[in-house]
Amino acid sequence: MKPIRLLAAAAALALLAACATTPPDPAMLDNARNAISQAEAANAEEYAPIELRYAHERLQQASQALENERPDDARRLAEQAEIEAQLALARTRAALARAELQRKQEELEQVRADLVEVFGEGVVQP
Repeated sequence: MKPIRLLAAAAALALLAACATTPPDPAMLDNARNAISQAEAANAEEYAPIELRYAHERLQQASQALENERPDDARRLAEQAEIEAQLALARTRAALARAELQRKQEELEQVRADLVEVFGEGVVQP
């Protein structure tokens, strides 16, 4: 009787261990790839090259982990790749917004200068 119980316990433990690893989600790499594509489309190579490089590296590592049947590592690395790409996109958008703000401030200064030229010094408050 004891060998049967031991065998049943071992089988249950093996089954439990097999269930403990969640199967990989096929979309996890796609989500990271899409986030990287969005960052690249926004010109992140220029404004957030480090974050974009990290995203590419994590995606490559996730792909390798998936090939090596390490789904938990693959999932974690794919999530990191997606987050790095989102950070690259956010930093790119922030840099573009700062550049636009600078352009608008320069335009405003030009309008002020034009008004002073036309109406005199006391017309425009800085």
